Amino acid sequence: MFSFIKGKVVRKTGNSIEIETSGLGFEVQLSLNSLAKVGDVGDEVSLHTFVMLRDEIFQIYGFSSLDEKEIFKELISIPGIGTRIALGILSYFEVDEFIDCVKRNDLNKLIKLPGIGRKTAERILLEFREKVNKISLGRAEHIETKDENVFIETVTALNVLGFPENKTRTIVRDLIRTIPADSLTVENLVRQALQILNK
Repeated sequence: MFSFIKGKVVRKTGNSIEIETSGLGFEVQLSLNSLAKVGDVGDEVSLHTFVMLRDEIFQIYGFSSLDEKEIFKELISIPGIGTRIALGILSYFEVDEFIDCVKRNDLNKLIKLPGIGRKTAERILLEFREKVNKISLGRAEHIETKDENVFIETVTALNVLGFPENKTRTIVRDLIRTIPADSLTVENLVRQALQILNK
């Protein structure tokens, strides 16, 4: 299943957008925080995606960052938390705020959110206690925003060729940091990554 989508915003609603890419239109559900970052109708946008099959319909969820996507996936794996509540949490918290909430074990802040009782809030804090450190480490290793589209497209191309994402992400991130800006293209990155992967 595809891991990101890139195209033109053709419609925005209260909690979703429609994106046109290659002549096709896709409806994508987002948190309010991500929705605020996608720009206006007519703008180009690139989003990380997670796809679920619900009631025989494929539903696409979009995220402005990989961290938001990972938090969403972890949230919906917790009993009692569906996609609506997960998006609600990510609408209320920015990623940094959610990480801070978990680190401070701030139960009261979570309980204020619709659909989250004390037991669910406790489960969220318990489940994320160790995982939040990995997310924080990943944020420290992030590439610059201007290079993110090249990063996503290169990793996706390598995944299509059969290489695992956990390995390609690290290699591509390291290459982006060492290759001169004027040579930073998907083609160059794929070629150099393949040389490393095929050793």
